[in-house]
Amino acid sequence: MITIITPTYNRAHTLPILYKSLVEQNSKNFEWLIIDDGSVDNTADIIRGFISESNIKIRYFKKGNGGKHTALNMGFKKTLTDWILIVDSDDFLKQCSIKYLIEEVSKLNNDYISISFLKAYPDGRTVGNNFDKSVNLKTYLDRINQNISGDKADLIRTDALKGFVFPEFNGENFMAESPMFLWLSKKGKTKFINFDGYICEYLDGGLSDNSINNRHKCVHSTLYVYSNQYKNLTSKKLKIKAAVNWWRFKIFKRIDVVNNNRIPIIFFPLGLILYANDKIKKRVY
Repeated sequence: MITIITPTYNRAHTLPILYKSLVEQNSKNFEWLIIDDGSVDNTADIIRGFISESNIKIRYFKKGNGGKHTALNMGFKKTLTDWILIVDSDDFLKQCSIKYLIEEVSKLNNDYISISFLKAYPDGRTVGNNFDKSVNLKTYLDRINQNISGDKADLIRTDALKGFVFPEFNGENFMAESPMFLWLSKKGKTKFINFDGYICEYLDGGLSDNSINNRHKCVHSTLYVYSNQYKNLTSKKLKIKAAVNWWRFKIFKRIDVVNNNRIPIIFFPLGLILYANDKIKKRVY
C-alpha cells in the first residue's frame, strides 16, 4: 500500500484538482496523508469536505508553518504503509498512476528502495529529460551525477527513510530536497522508468518560482544543503558547483559555520560573482 504525502500551504484552490485525480485512480490501494503547514486560508474546510464524501482513505494533520521540508518530516513519521509518494498540492496524478506503480513494485527485489519516474506538464511535455536507457543508473547519486535535468517523481520505500530527517532551523521555511536523495543513495538501488504519471504546474509564488530568494533568506538551510552536496557528490563538476554556491549564499551573512561544514575559500571569488548578480537582480535578502 502507498501513502501519498501532500505538504500544503494556502493551496485550498488547487487541492480539489489533486483530490479528483486520486478519487478517480484505477487502484484504491493507497491513502492520502495531508500535512497542512499552517495554512490561513480555508484548507481545513476543503479537506473536511473531502473526508466526508470520499471513497478514499484520507488523514489530515495541521502544524505551524515551517516549510515543505518540515511538513515532510511530520509526514514520514505519520506514514503507516510500506511506500511513500510525495505529491505537491498544486499537482495531480494520471488515472493509471497508482495501479502502474503497484505493479512495478511487485517486480522489485529487496535491493531496490525506490522508483523514480517522470513528471509532465498538462500539455504532455516531459519536465526535463527522459532517462537514457543506455546509461546505467543504479542510485539517486547516479541520477545527480549524470545531471539529468528536470524534477522527477519518486516512490520511496518507507523503511529506507528510517533515521532520516531534514534539519530544521528556527525562522527558516525552505530547504531543497537533495539531502534526502543523497541519503537514499546509500540505502539501495532505484529503478528509473520513463513513465509520465505525475502532472505538475509551476505556479507563480511557488517554491520553484522563488527558489533563489528563498535560499538567500533561509541561509542556514541553504549552507547545509550545499555542504552536504560538496561532501557526498562524486562528480567533480557538481562538487565545484556546490562549493561556489555555498559561498554565493554565505557572503556577507553574519552566521556561524561549523568547521566541518565550511567550504574551501578558493571557491570564494566565483561565489562573489554569483552573489553580485543576485544583488543586481534584487534576489538578496
